[in-house]
Amino acid sequence: MAKTPLWCGYLEAGDRSSAVLRDDRLETGNPTTIYLYNLARDEILQYSRELVEPKLRDLRGNESDLAEELKTAYAKARRIFKFNPDRVLSAPVRKQARSPNDRKPLVDEESFSPAEADIDNLGEEEWSDEEDE
Repeated sequence: MAKTPLWCGYLEAGDRSSAVLRDDRLETGNPTTIYLYNLARDEILQYSRELVEPKLRDLRGNESDLAEELKTAYAKARRIFKFNPDRVLSAPVRKQARSPNDRKPLVDEESFSPAEADIDNLGEEEWSDEEDE
């Protein structure tokens, strides 16, 4: 018998408890997160795997009618669910761009005075016809 990729269960989270469905074919692209269809919210949501997995349980005998309701509602939600399977799975973290105020000047502006610099003669040398002796 083939293993089904759909799992129906219950998320016990106090006021936010709900019947949920997990589809193993939906990947978030991040090993620390998981997609679950939440029946109470009627949408597929991304959860932190570390937080949600301890709160998941199988449906009990008196909740077996929820499985069919979950599968039907999930099929509708899946048609409108948008995710990007082509995105890079582990993109490198971008460095924060520095603002102009954070950049260090090339010249210490307090110790350099343009008036003191001989900009007009920059790169010119004095030439004479006499040889140095």
